[in-house]
Amino acid sequence: MAAQSSRKRLRDEVTCAICLDFFSDPVSLDCGHNFCRSCITPSRAKAPAACPQCREAIRPKNWQPNRLLANVVQIAKELEREAERCCEKHQEPLKLFCKDDKALICVVCDRSREHRDHAVAPVEEAAEEYKGHICSCLENLRREREKILAYKTDSEEECQDLLKRTEAEKQKMVAEFRELRQFLEERENFLLAEVKNIEEEFVKNKEEHLARISKELSSLDDIIQELEGKRQLIASELLQDASSIRQRHSAL
Repeated sequence: MAAQSSRKRLRDEVTCAICLDFFSDPVSLDCGHNFCRSCITPSRAKAPAACPQCREAIRPKNWQPNRLLANVVQIAKELEREAERCCEKHQEPLKLFCKDDKALICVVCDRSREHRDHAVAPVEEAAEEYKGHICSCLENLRREREKILAYKTDSEEECQDLLKRTEAEKQKMVAEFRELRQFLEERENFLLAEVKNIEEEFVKNKEEHLARISKELSSLDDIIQELEGKRQLIASELLQDASSIRQRHSAL
């Protein structure tokens, strides 16, 4: 606990009051307070400038790089990294790995009741074992990745092949329907021409037939008119012309 308290006090001493992080390129002001150069620089634009911590007037030209504090910061960082590798409970190096709890422990933890019956191994040995597991997992993952890549390649090739076949079928259908439309158009034109010829022949025959009928009607009208006139003749004149009337009637 004392070590933890000392580390905390040291951390407080090497922490910038502005950014609340380790000093970076620390400078000392006229009042004796220290700040990161990048944190205090914006205050230079103000006149007169004041210390952010005690509000005492300061002159930027009097700022001095605090190299000693910068060295202490580096030492504090190293101590903090080392502290991270020490057991918080016993302040001993974490040289062992508890396989049951999957946690780093120290030699004192190993002898404690909490880990007494657990499987414990040196950190390096446990790390090598886990590296083996990682390598095995990596190998399996790489094989799985290769399978997926192969499947992806096959799928893309199959998709491209399907697209090519589909395009070929589409072009084939377009050509077939183009030929079918051409055939139907030609057939339509042929049938329309045939119908037109039939219509023209029908009209011609109808006109000829009507002409014959008109001629016959005209002849009948002439005979009827003639007979109407003959009917008015006296008996002797009617009988004299009877033979010619029969011949003309039978000719109809």
